[in-house]
Amino acid sequence: MRLPFRPASIRVRLLLASTAVQVVLLTLLVVNSVRLMSEAASASLDTLVEQNASMLHAMATAFGEQERYPALQDLLGELLADAHGGLAYVRIGDGQGHLLLSAGRPELEPLPVGSAALPADIERALAEHVIHIRRPLLLPGNEVGFLQFGVSVSILAAARKAIIEQGTLIASAELLLTFLLISSLGYLLSSKVRRLLDGSRAIADGHFEHRLPVYGNDELSRLARHFNLMAATLQERVGELQDTADRLAASEDRYALAMQGANDGLWDWDIPGNTIYYSERFREIAGRHADDLPGSPQQVLDLLHPDDVKPYRQRMAEHLKGISARFTCEHRIRLPDGGYRWVVTRGVARRGASGRAIRMAGSIGDVDMRKQAEQQLVHDALHDGLTGLPNRALFIEHVRRAIGQQHRDGDERFAVLAINLERFSLVNDSYGHATGDALLRSIAGHISASLRAGDIVARVGGDQFAVLLDGLKDSAEALRLAESLVELPAFALPATGKPLHPKCRIGVALGEPDYEDAGALLRDADNALHKARQAEDSPVAVFHASMHAQTLLTLQLESDLRQALQERALIVHYQPIVTLAEQRLSSMEALVRWPHPTRGLMAPNVFIPLAEALDLVHELGMQVLEQVCADLARWQGEGYAPPPVSVNLSARQLSRPALAAELLDAIARHRIAPTCIRIEVTESLFARPDGPAKAALQQLRQAGVMVLIDDFGTGFSALSYLHTIPCDVVKLDGSFVRSLTDDARLRAIVRRSIELVHDLGIAVVAECIETEDQAALLHEMRCDYGQGYLFSRPLPADAMTARLPPPLALAG
Repeated sequence: MRLPFRPASIRVRLLLASTAVQVVLLTLLVVNSVRLMSEAASASLDTLVEQNASMLHAMATAFGEQERYPALQDLLGELLADAHGGLAYVRIGDGQGHLLLSAGRPELEPLPVGSAALPADIERALAEHVIHIRRPLLLPGNEVGFLQFGVSVSILAAARKAIIEQGTLIASAELLLTFLLISSLGYLLSSKVRRLLDGSRAIADGHFEHRLPVYGNDELSRLARHFNLMAATLQERVGELQDTADRLAASEDRYALAMQGANDGLWDWDIPGNTIYYSERFREIAGRHADDLPGSPQQVLDLLHPDDVKPYRQRMAEHLKGISARFTCEHRIRLPDGGYRWVVTRGVARRGASGRAIRMAGSIGDVDMRKQAEQQLVHDALHDGLTGLPNRALFIEHVRRAIGQQHRDGDERFAVLAINLERFSLVNDSYGHATGDALLRSIAGHISASLRAGDIVARVGGDQFAVLLDGLKDSAEALRLAESLVELPAFALPATGKPLHPKCRIGVALGEPDYEDAGALLRDADNALHKARQAEDSPVAVFHASMHAQTLLTLQLESDLRQALQERALIVHYQPIVTLAEQRLSSMEALVRWPHPTRGLMAPNVFIPLAEALDLVHELGMQVLEQVCADLARWQGEGYAPPPVSVNLSARQLSRPALAAELLDAIARHRIAPTCIRIEVTESLFARPDGPAKAALQQLRQAGVMVLIDDFGTGFSALSYLHTIPCDVVKLDGSFVRSLTDDARLRAIVRRSIELVHDLGIAVVAECIETEDQAALLHEMRCDYGQGYLFSRPLPADAMTARLPPPLALAG
């Protein structure tokens, strides 16, 4: 059976305790009452016995002396008959035991044994209902008999029983009332305590919103109010803690995400305990398991690269001593496979009250790729990306060291060579930059293989190399080594498979003790190279002081040319092109001139190469075209009918993807017909039929611009290319015309070339005609047009106006 309450509850304990107390107290009360009643009954019986004994003894003595026992018996019989309690019977006997008097209770036969006094066990006596008393009685004649009488205790026993029963009933009622009272009081108390218990359990379970009902103003009610205040405060504090925990969790998530994004590992060093904690990412960076990582900072040093141990230890000691605010060190850590990985270790120490570091924590980041990139950047900063050779900066450093070595040892000899490939730009323009790059790599490998051990080769420009010849015996050895580098190996062209035989020019600057600047030595080698490029007899030139002065003049000329282009100071002269049959003006060639403020009118062969070297040739060519278009528009506006004008384009210009659009736009702006402009290009541009020039020239021809091939017969092309070249006129190079009258074999070549060109539907112009014999011979060979001093020198625009056909109005 399940009890309606728990035995361990306060109410049950209170009930049990109060019941036990009441039972004990009532038991003691009943026991004491019974004892008192027994004592009172014993005293009453004793008095009753003594009174009856005295009365009977007196009556027995009085009637006995008169021997009137029968009368006494009758008297006692009547007395016993009227009595409802107390004296029950009377017997008087002689010494032999014979009864002299018998009154009441005749059924008592034989006569019970009586005692002289009340029995000690009063409870037992009361239970027998009659107490038998026997006393000695002096009979007449001094005979000793006995007096025995019985005292009835039934009324006393019944009263005693009734009193005990009533007392028990009263005690039970009192116990029941006490139980009910204590139970009710306990219920009231325990219900409130139970609510407190339920509230505390709810708080323990996390239900901080739980509140207790408050009734009255007793102690438990006040306790409930305090409980509710405590719960509200606790709820607020828990809310704050939860909010703090949420923010902390979010912060930890952000930190974990940040560390994950940063890809760093964490470490924590307990300095007093001399133990280190490593995160999982730390182990990944170190490439080791947890058991393989060092357990103490001293063992960490065993994993570092030997070159990094000293700086690592020094920076760590500085931070632990408080010299530095943070510990940061980039170092290499040894991997299990024996290799090394670059990492950056950071950390901050926490210090105790004494200022000593007690804990240090930080991170480790993998910077191996960055360090490799930095090393690659350093390498790239000091080496040429195409050939892998040292660049100018690194070469200057090597020369500086050679100068220092010479200053320490006066017998040390060295030299610097500046090497330049001839006509390299033509290879780039004709075959593309990929072919040019392959050629540069081939030349770099050849020069490196040709040098002695200890010599340095570098690429210091687009097509220029520099060589440091160290440990020379004398200057003659430098010249011999330079001459051995002049002959370069043949290079197979990727497009055609045909061999290309590149050549180079070399400038030599000997290392003299008075040199202090490595850059000056390389500059002097460049000056010597410039001299070698101008020389026709020797590809090698040795620097001397006059070359430096010439270089200064060249630099000044560069500055002047830039200024001239900025101020649009260049002018155009026109050289007529005539028909050889009638020597009538057919067209003109625009030739640029530079009226230099101090050096006079300069021919294009002086500054055009300089413009190409400075990458100014396109700007120069566009200014020439603008002037030509302006002159044509002016002449047409004045009523003249000027013939077409040829404008020269360089190879650099034709490499521009939008060149055709730029030219046509300039022509359109001046509102002249495209047929008024002709474009002259050298035939070397067409060595590759699929080169960039072909597409641009086809666009120009489609717009109405005629194309002339200049210097025909001198380039890399063959006659077989003529059928693929988009051109209308070829210009026979002047080198053929000058020797035409003296060389029969040359005349045959020129004659057959003109015939071949005519067969292709292309007209021919002969350049540099200076004599009547040359003109007659070319006319006899059916050459169409002629150009040269025989007909006219190049003329300014104003002078050329006079050579133009007169305006139509004047002609009429």
